[in-house]
Amino acid sequence: MKIHVEDLMLYHSAPLKLSEATVYSQNAPMNHEMNDTAKKQYNLLLDIIDLCAIYY
Repeated sequence: MKIHVEDLMLYHSAPLKLSEATVYSQNAPMNHEMNDTAKKQYNLLLDIIDLCAIYY
């Protein structure tokens, strides 16, 4: 899934209805390394989360 600038500019958050919580663990093998594309996508996601933390 690709995120485009237009999608981010027009984003409206949906009301939260938390009825369940999901927990994920990092259970990758000890010697696992993400490929370059995955690293870029992960870093972009972290940047978006940081921006959201500033504005919300």
